Amino acid sequence: MLSRQSVERATGLSDFTVEKHMSDDGKLLRSCSFYAKPHTGNAYRLKIRIDDPSQLPLSRLGGSRASRNGVDLPADAGPGFTFTLVESGEKYGTDGWAWSRNGSRMLSVSLSDTPPNRDAQKDAIEFIRQLRPIVLDKD
Repeated sequence: MLSRQSVERATGLSDFTVEKHMSDDGKLLRSCSFYAKPHTGNAYRLKIRIDDPSQLPLSRLGGSRASRNGVDLPADAGPGFTFTLVESGEKYGTDGWAWSRNGSRMLSVSLSDTPPNRDAQKDAIEFIRQLRPIVLDKD
């Protein structure tokens, strides 16, 4: 769904492992995570998750945006928002959340430990922009 080149640029990895998780019936991708090779621990660089149905009702997404100091996605990528991931006062990544127009499905894109010359927020937005028509607005 995403080009290898765009993953390499956003993560800074030229050699990576992809871990996929499928639905119980094996027909739908639920999540995939990209790790540096060799894969050790849980330190993903890119994680994409598709919730169908969404775990958060549409009515709670506005509160989630506010509590995370989220920034709305551009109109052509929305509805959704991005926010900075912080632990112990240190920024370590960016998350982007987008949802289908009716709120039934949700897509999240997380980037962490990205190259210093990259804008992780813009990369998350671009991945959402590319994935939205495939995983959110399919019906």
